[in-house]
Amino acid sequence: MKTTPFWWEEAEPTHGERSFDKDSCSVLIVGAGYTGLSAAITLAEAGVSDVFVVDAMRIGEGASSRNGGQIGNAPKFDLAYATARFGARRAGEIMDDYQQSMPFLLKRASTLSDSFDLSLSGSVTGIHSNRDMRKLTAIRDSLPADEREGFEILDKTEMRRILNSDIYVGALLKHGQGGLHPAKYVRALANRAQALGVRIFTGWRYQGATRQGAGHLVRLANLQGRQTAIRTDKVLLSVNGYAGPEQTWLRKRVIPVQSYMIATEPLPYDQMEALIPHNRVAGDTKHILYYYRRSPDGTRMLFGGRARFSTSTEAESAVGLRQFMAHTFPSLKDARITHSWLGNVCFAYDFVTHVGRMEDGVHYSSCYNGNGVSMATYMGHRAAEMLLGVPGHDRGVVNTHFPRLWFYNGNPWFLPLVGNWYRLLDRSARWFG
Repeated sequence: MKTTPFWWEEAEPTHGERSFDKDSCSVLIVGAGYTGLSAAITLAEAGVSDVFVVDAMRIGEGASSRNGGQIGNAPKFDLAYATARFGARRAGEIMDDYQQSMPFLLKRASTLSDSFDLSLSGSVTGIHSNRDMRKLTAIRDSLPADEREGFEILDKTEMRRILNSDIYVGALLKHGQGGLHPAKYVRALANRAQALGVRIFTGWRYQGATRQGAGHLVRLANLQGRQTAIRTDKVLLSVNGYAGPEQTWLRKRVIPVQSYMIATEPLPYDQMEALIPHNRVAGDTKHILYYYRRSPDGTRMLFGGRARFSTSTEAESAVGLRQFMAHTFPSLKDARITHSWLGNVCFAYDFVTHVGRMEDGVHYSSCYNGNGVSMATYMGHRAAEMLLGVPGHDRGVVNTHFPRLWFYNGNPWFLPLVGNWYRLLDRSARWFG
C-alpha cells in the first residue's frame, strides 16, 4: 500500500523555480494551491505584472492534490443562520458567493488548456436520518421552481438506482454537479498562471511580513536555512489548513482537520457501476461524514472520511476507512487497498469562508469548510478583486467578521471531544430522528 495520494499516479506535484533573481514584485501570494493560483490568474489577466507565488512544498502538494475532487457549492449553514450572524443584506450576498463558486469554476476551467477529467454527471448525498430527510425536502421545496428541477429526493427503495447502499434512509441527487481529478486540476491552473507570466517559487516558507512604506517586506526561508526578503506592494496568504506558526493571526482563527482517503485496487467496471451508477460523486449527511466516488476510469473506489479526530498515520487511518467502506458497500470488504493518504481541510468556528485584510495590511483567504475545490477557486478570484480594488468587491464573505476563541492558539486539542459529540449526534439522529 502506498502512502501517497492515488491522484499522484498521473499528476505528481512538481517544483517551480527554486531561487529568486530579483528582490521585488507587485503581489506576493503565499500558497500554490487552488486559491493562490486562481488569484494569480485573475491578477495576471487584469494586467498586473510581477506576480509571485511562493510555497514551502511543491506546487499544489497540500490539499489541492489530495482531496476527493468533488465539486459543489452547498454551505454548511442556511440563510437564517447567516442572517442572524451578518444581517439580511450581507447574508444574501454570502449565500450568493456559494452559489457563484461552481459556475465560476466552470468558467475558469474553460480557459485551461490541460485536461483534468471534469465530469458533471451529478452528485449523490446519502440521507442519514428521517430528520435529515425532512430538512432536505424543506430546502428543496423552498427553491424557485426552475432550481428545484435540479434536485431529486429519493426514498430508500428509489435510492437503489443512484446509490446501492443499505445504510441510508434515502438520497438526494443533484444534477449538474460532479467531480474532477484534483491533482491534474491544480497542475492546469499552474500552467495557465505561468503562461500568463506568473512566477511560482517552491521550497520557500513564509516567515512573516513587515510594513515598508506603502508595501511590505516579506521574509522567506528555504529548507537549507537560507533566508531572503522580497519587497512587494501587496501580500495574500492562501494557505488554508496549512497555516504555520509564523501566521499567528490566522492560526488563532482556523481549525485544521486531517481528512483521510483510501483507494482500492482496480475492480470490474460492472461491479463498480452497480454501486454508484454513472460514476457520480457521493457523500452523506452525517456529522462524521463519508465521502466517496469512483476513479475517473470508473474501476476503483476512492473512499474518504474522518477516520480519527486525533493525529493518525496513513496506515492507521486505512484500517478505519476500510471498515467504513465495508459498512457502506459490503461487497468491497475484501478489496485490496492500494493507496492511503491524508491532508488538511480547514474550518472556521462559524463554518463560513473568510476573505479579508489583517491589521498589518496582509490579505488572506481561508476556511472552505469542505467545499475547497469550487470555493477556493472562486475565493482566489474574489481575493484578487480585493487586491485590485475592484468596485463592489466588499460584499459576501469578503471582510466579514472572522471569529476566534480566546483560549485557542492554533493547536486543535479539542477535536477528539468534538468527534465524540458528533458520533453521539449521529447515533441519536437515527434513534430519535
